[in-house]
Amino acid sequence: MPHAVDRVASFFRSHSNSFDLPVEVKKGSRRGSHSRPSFSDRSPSSSGSSLASDDRSLRTMPENHKRLSLGHLTSPKSSATKIPQHHAATLDVVMESPPLVLYGSSANSSGALLSGQLVLNIHEDTMAIDSFKMRLALEVTRKKPFHAHCLDCTSSSTELTTWNLLEGPATLRRGEHSFPFSCVIPGHLPASMKGSLSTIEYVLRATMSPRSGEPLKLSHKLDVKRAICPAESPRHSIRIFPPTNLTANCELPSVIHPIGETNISMRIDGVVKRNVETKTQTQWKLKRVTWRLDETQKMIAPACSKHAAKATDEQKKGVAHQDVRTIGTDEMKSGWKSDYNSPDGSIDLEFPISIRPETKPICDLKAEDGTEVSHVLVVEMIVAEEFAPIKKPTQVTPTGAARVLRMHFTLTVTERAGLGISWDEEAPPTYENVPASPPGYGNSEEYSGPPIPDYEDLSPLDSVIEGNGESSWHGINEVYP
Repeated sequence: MPHAVDRVASFFRSHSNSFDLPVEVKKGSRRGSHSRPSFSDRSPSSSGSSLASDDRSLRTMPENHKRLSLGHLTSPKSSATKIPQHHAATLDVVMESPPLVLYGSSANSSGALLSGQLVLNIHEDTMAIDSFKMRLALEVTRKKPFHAHCLDCTSSSTELTTWNLLEGPATLRRGEHSFPFSCVIPGHLPASMKGSLSTIEYVLRATMSPRSGEPLKLSHKLDVKRAICPAESPRHSIRIFPPTNLTANCELPSVIHPIGETNISMRIDGVVKRNVETKTQTQWKLKRVTWRLDETQKMIAPACSKHAAKATDEQKKGVAHQDVRTIGTDEMKSGWKSDYNSPDGSIDLEFPISIRPETKPICDLKAEDGTEVSHVLVVEMIVAEEFAPIKKPTQVTPTGAARVLRMHFTLTVTERAGLGISWDEEAPPTYENVPASPPGYGNSEEYSGPPIPDYEDLSPLDSVIEGNGESSWHGINEVYP
C-alpha cells in the first residue's frame, strides 16, 4: 500500500504542468484579442513553444479578420460619385441707379431714385411660371424688444412698393430674361442703420412661383444713405459762465462726417479783472482742454397684437431704450494763445475733432417709429485763477481757485455728398408758354427797314475766287443795300 501511495504522488507531480497548460491557454485566448502575452508565458519548454505558436496564431487572426472587415466596408466607385443637382432657374439683381443717397434733411428731401433689372436665367428648355413678383420692404429689427422671445415684437416689415413682373401665367424659354423695375424711395424715410439697439434695412425680395416645384426666392439688401449739405457759413455759439466774467465764443461747422477731421475755433473773453485802487489784477489761466463726442441712440420697442393686452398704461406706445457711447475724445494741455494786456484779456484756441473709425458711427436720423440717433460735442476747460500786479503781469501768484467750464454743442453727423446732387435738381428745365413756331419779324412795328423777303425769294449765294486769292460774295447787296 505505501508503494501504491508513492506511485500515485509521483504521478501527480510529474503531470502537474499538464494540468496547468489548459489554464494558460485559456488565459492566452482571453488576452489574444486585447493585449500581448507577457514574457513569463513564453517558457523554453515544449509546452512553452506550443503556447508561443498558439499566441502567434491568435495575434495574426484579428489582423486578417480586420482586413476582411475593411474590405467589406469599402463601397464601389459608382456609388461614391455624385451627380451635381442644378436648379432649373436662377435669379439675380443688376442695379443701374447710382448709390442711393437721400440729399437733405427728412423734412425737405425729395428721395432717391432706384432702378435696376431683375434677371431670370432658365436652364431648361421651357418653364411654366404662375407668378413672378418683387417687393421693396423696410425691415426693422429690435435687439431689445417688448417681449424677448416673440418674433413679432422683435422684427417688423413695412412694404414700400410692389412690382408684378408677370401679370398672368406664362411659359418662358431657355436663356436670360430681364425685368426692369424702378421707384422713388421717399425722402422722409430713415437711412440704413445698424446700431446697438435696432437695425434698419431696405430689402428687395423677389419670388418666382413655377407651375411645378418649389418657388424660387431672392433677397437683396440696399444701402440707403443720407447726406446733408453743409451751410455756406459756420455756426456761432456764445456761452456765459456766471458768476465769472468769462464768455466763450465758439465757431462750429454745420455738419461733420464720419471720416476726416474738423476744426473747432474758440475765443474766451473776460479773463482779466483789474483793481485800479490796489493796482493789481486777477486773471484766469487755461490749464487743460478736453473734448469728447457722444452718440445717443434711442429706440421705442412697441408690443405686438398678442402682447399689447399685457402692456400697462405707460407701455401702450412701447418701451423706451437709450444707449450712449463715446466715438471720439482727446485732451490738450497746450497750443493756445493768451493775451493779458488787453482791457478784458482773451484766450484763443483751435483744435481738431474726429471720429474713431473702429467705433463705426451712425449718422443722425429720426424715424417715425421713435428711432433716433443724435450727437453731442462736450468741451471741458479747466481754468485756474492767478494774482499779479498791473505793472508786472508776469509775476503771478496762484490763488488756489479753479473752475471747470463745460459746454455742450449739438453736431450733425452725415455722409459726404460728394459730387452728387438730388435727382430733381438734375432734371432739365421745362419751358412753358412756348409757341409752336418761331415768331415772325415782318409784322413787327419796331422794324423800320425794307421788307424782308421770304426764303423762296432769296437769290443763291455764290462764291467766286478771284485772281488775287480773295473771295467775293454776290447776291447779298441785292437783298440788303
